[in-house]
Amino acid sequence: MIDLQRILKADRPLTLGGVATGFLPWLMADLARAAKVRAVYVAPDELAMRQLADNARYFAPELEILTLPSWDCLPYDRASPALRPSSDRLAALHALQQPKKEPQLLVTTINAITQRTLTPFRIRQLVARLAPGVRIDRDKLATLLQSNGYVRTDTVADAGEYAIRGALVDLFP
Repeated sequence: MIDLQRILKADRPLTLGGVATGFLPWLMADLARAAKVRAVYVAPDELAMRQLADNARYFAPELEILTLPSWDCLPYDRASPALRPSSDRLAALHALQQPKKEPQLLVTTINAITQRTLTPFRIRQLVARLAPGVRIDRDKLATLLQSNGYVRTDTVADAGEYAIRGALVDLFP
């Protein structure tokens, strides 16, 4: 069995295989905490990705865990990707551009890493921080929401919709 210190002191990326499934969340959380760079786990499918991310949060609540899901449709399909996987992908890609403040564990799938992504510049264009006290121009906000796949409606009823009535902006994230 390979010594954990030897793994952590490796001077090049390593691939670990043959780890028991129930042990993976603990191992990945431990490796992410100990590593000087982020740890990446490539799961075989979405279910395994979600399970590992959820269980790793239990073992390491202080750890920043990013999930990069795949789209829920095929390339050149008539249907566009759903808003949820698209926003999860954008959030993960944006978080990967930020300077690390704490250890990170990126959990993704084979399908997700083989799909094309936006350029870092385009990701920065599509992201804005909205929080109490933060000011943003209403027209700029409307353009940003449209660019991110939100639909403008008269009355907001579903996720992914927004409405602008005078100075009031109604948004269903």
